[in-house]
Amino acid sequence: MPKSGMNEISSASVEVLTSSSLVPLRDMIAKAREQQTQVKNDLKDARDDQSKQRMELNRRKGSLFRWFYRKCIAELEVALPVTEAEILRLSEWEGTTKIAVAFEAGDAAQRACAVMIRSFEGLKQCQKRWDITSHRSTNQFAERTVAHRAIDRQPVSLEFSSNDLIQFSGRAMRFENVNGDDIMIYPGVAVIPRADGAFALVDLRELETEANITAFHEMEGAASDSKVIGSTWAKTNKDGSPDRRFKENFQIPICQYGRIAFRSQSGVTEEYMFSNSDAAYAFAAAMEAYQKALAETELPS
Repeated sequence: MPKSGMNEISSASVEVLTSSSLVPLRDMIAKAREQQTQVKNDLKDARDDQSKQRMELNRRKGSLFRWFYRKCIAELEVALPVTEAEILRLSEWEGTTKIAVAFEAGDAAQRACAVMIRSFEGLKQCQKRWDITSHRSTNQFAERTVAHRAIDRQPVSLEFSSNDLIQFSGRAMRFENVNGDDIMIYPGVAVIPRADGAFALVDLRELETEANITAFHEMEGAASDSKVIGSTWAKTNKDGSPDRRFKENFQIPICQYGRIAFRSQSGVTEEYMFSNSDAAYAFAAAMEAYQKALAETELPS
């Protein structure tokens, strides 16, 4: 929960985030996942039966009174191959319950996607990466600050990842989300999975990506890859000079950070901040170029 007085920055529930054009695909994947769960349960039961039958057969065959168990042994010798055949059938069926998605795109879109993936590598290498979870406007006079906005931020990881929802030859660019569900960007679509199995699909052409530079008063020390563009005081006067009423007042660096915001009409609302502003701008620019290249591309099939 955000601190008192802070406005949370978070997306809507995954139930409403899916782009309208991708609802049929989402429902198809959800149905396949339900079938997969049922098949896995049946497969587990069949393997348990196989183990019991083998143990029982070996036990009776090894008994000194195996002649007494001839009928039971014969029945087990018939039942065991049937169970093994069922395991084979279910194993093959399990592979067909996954949805394979192929993203069709022209050469320009494929090249733009490759640039976007390389720029994501740059984001990953930023020394500091934060999820901005809440914000508020400052009372500059009362708080003795020249900052216009106060934020609550949490460190996050970025990584290439995959998800069992979709069979795809590549890996997704995963943005960890502290106060919500992670965003996984595939070619053509963003997948937002929730821990309970629900998920949303957002057409990348509908995912707005905004980037800008923010001058941040860094109380925790400047990152090695950030640009220090000035300094201020922990407590300041209106003109930026130190407020002498505070004996333990101290200088703090003003760092140039990159901010990336994701928005969609369906309700995606997320903000991230990066210590390397150039890397943030490069990714946002690559994302925009890819979205433009997708403008003439059909939806995933």
